[in-house]
Amino acid sequence: MNEPRHLFLLGETGDLSRRGFVTRSCAAAFGCVLGGRVGRALAAQGVIDGPPTIDDSYHYYAPNLTEITQPGPIILPDGTSQRSWSRRPYLDLNFEDASFLRIRSAQPLRMKKWEMYHMVTPTHYISLLIAWIGYAAFCAALVYTRKSRECLEDIHIRSAYPELAMMRTSAAGRTVYTCKKVRTSFEVNGEVRKLRVDWPTFADVGLRAKIDLHQPADHESICATHLTNPKRSHYSHKINCTTATGEFRLGDETVRLAPPDAFGMLDFGRGYYPSKMFWYWITASGRDDAGKLIGWNLGHHNRAFESVENAVFYDGRLHKIGVCRCQVPKGDLMQPWRVQSEDGKVDLTLTPEKVRNVQVDLGSLHSIGRPAFGLYNGHVKLDDGRVIKVRNLFGLYEWIDQKW
Repeated sequence: MNEPRHLFLLGETGDLSRRGFVTRSCAAAFGCVLGGRVGRALAAQGVIDGPPTIDDSYHYYAPNLTEITQPGPIILPDGTSQRSWSRRPYLDLNFEDASFLRIRSAQPLRMKKWEMYHMVTPTHYISLLIAWIGYAAFCAALVYTRKSRECLEDIHIRSAYPELAMMRTSAAGRTVYTCKKVRTSFEVNGEVRKLRVDWPTFADVGLRAKIDLHQPADHESICATHLTNPKRSHYSHKINCTTATGEFRLGDETVRLAPPDAFGMLDFGRGYYPSKMFWYWITASGRDDAGKLIGWNLGHHNRAFESVENAVFYDGRLHKIGVCRCQVPKGDLMQPWRVQSEDGKVDLTLTPEKVRNVQVDLGSLHSIGRPAFGLYNGHVKLDDGRVIKVRNLFGLYEWIDQKW
């Protein structure tokens, strides 16, 4: 596997600086950001054979979740959280009204807020992230070049306070990360999401991006509330199959994004997450043989029977999927990665072209996993019984085990 070129965590002596410790803490809190030789340099437990065994230390609360179709608060007047999923972002994310710790002033240290965008072109994959996690704020970016199978990535960190200006919901507003070295902003205005990056020092080559993602108002997405207990929850909104326009410049290379073969996805998160988190995340966006937009968001978190976020998107409509069985290889990670749903609606196999190594171990904090880029083949079945074949659709399949 090719290694990331940009390494920025260890000093000349290898000792942890204050910034290095915060960087690693952020990496443990956000495992998808860092990997490669940095991860292996920090790993205390050697080669990872595969995902961990999920036991009761991975807290999870599993009430029946119902679909909602009307606005309301995520934290109800009695202090409990909504138990729901939806096709649109109906909920007001009033997490300030939550009360699940005896010392309520300590709750912000358990808060995570992030927006992560993923864009795919025929030649590149790019992700952009802004996050605030209670004790630090950071932005990160990753660019994967499919021909060379090379990843470039970087992260910038600052104090959590003053708190970042971040949109309250995923439906409208503006999120900005700014300092002397980097300025990144995400803005939602109607059907358009504007992503802007000015990062001259990114990975020692520089990154600038001006990308717009277009999502028609009638296109559906998946929103979900996950509960650690009745009064402690976190919320996610996944948007697939947006069309992308604009460009990004990496060093001296300019990559343009334009229909019909450039796509965007959003991973939006807010809330009070459990201390230990595991997830499979299986996602892609593209077009089928008929030229229709197709994508999916599949997997599970701390329990294999969880199905709240599982959905296939086809031509703007959401098709709900049940429990998924995630089958990843051990040893040779370039072997196929497969996902099947118990309701028979999904049978997909990803053939990897690049598997990254996320392995940050700080003793009490860690983030370990394997994100894979590759091509999906198989089929999905829609609610009306139609079977849609999937042929060589580029996407992401990852597992991450995290304690922060």
